[in-house]
Amino acid sequence: MRRNDQASLTDKNLDQLAEFLSHELEHPALGTQIPDGAHIFHGSYDDTTLTQANLQLASKMLLGMTLGYIEDAPLVMVFEYQPGRRTVVDLSSMAQKGSVRAFVERFQERNQREMIVRINELVPA
Repeated sequence: MRRNDQASLTDKNLDQLAEFLSHELEHPALGTQIPDGAHIFHGSYDDTTLTQANLQLASKMLLGMTLGYIEDAPLVMVFEYQPGRRTVVDLSSMAQKGSVRAFVERFQERNQREMIVRINELVPA
């Protein structure tokens, strides 16, 4: 992603956050659905670029949590599904974490098998 694109996404995320917080101060509704310490991502029915970029970032964070280089925390998306209408979507359910863990384990097993084959090829018969 180019630097200007990243800056644009950052600006959009900050705008979404400001709008969400302003609305929550006036009419609290979704804040109680967001766990303490959660990473919050924004998505919108009319901005697929922002939504996709944030889903990609959330996926990377979930992988990092699974591998242990990012501290485990809930991941949620505040998704605007209609103008002014939002919902909270859990992006780090136990099923999703299990799926990532299974992927990492399959990757490790496959690489280990490939390394064993390479080592065995070096051993004289």
